[in-house]
Amino acid sequence: MEKIGIFGGTYNPPHVGHLNIVNKFVAEYGLDRMLIIPTYVPPHKAAPDLASTEARLEMCRLTFSDPVFEISTVEVDRKGKSYTYDTLRQLKGLYKNAKFYFLCGDDMLMTLHEWYRPKGILNYCTIVTSVRSDKVTVEDLEAYAKKYFPKEYSGGRFEFMPIEPLELSSTEIRNRRKNGESIEGLVTKDTLDFINSEGLYL
Repeated sequence: MEKIGIFGGTYNPPHVGHLNIVNKFVAEYGLDRMLIIPTYVPPHKAAPDLASTEARLEMCRLTFSDPVFEISTVEVDRKGKSYTYDTLRQLKGLYKNAKFYFLCGDDMLMTLHEWYRPKGILNYCTIVTSVRSDKVTVEDLEAYAKKYFPKEYSGGRFEFMPIEPLELSSTEIRNRRKNGESIEGLVTKDTLDFINSEGLYL
């Protein structure tokens, strides 16, 4: 059975923090394939500093260049509001003989009970939570999972991956660009060359 990782985001832009976390994810779980899924952002909702869908996809291709990575356009192609449940259901149809591992941040996990069809999500995948901050411990996350999803927790649908955080955000990178500061080392070289050539985030 193929082991497939899933990591979604706006990727505006993708940066070395994203790359650091997915490389650890691939290594720890021995993944056969790692899907990077940029979210669809409706044009009318686009913030002034949102790069185009095409640019975000290209930056993902440049950032996640190892053959294990696959840039998936399922949410971009579907348009409209992308629920994680719908994305997983679609991926299950595309990769029938696969075990899915869905990577999410510790802050995101604590809102899982408010997501659309959270138990349906857990039917499709194991959620791997990256524990990146001192504010939330693995014990906190386990207590949350046991409280809201006791059956799924006992069934092994929650796993935790402590990781040394890289204090970096896409917002910070965009702000540095606006302020004329260098972003060298914060994104990969190929991604930096693309950002410069396209004049993004100025």
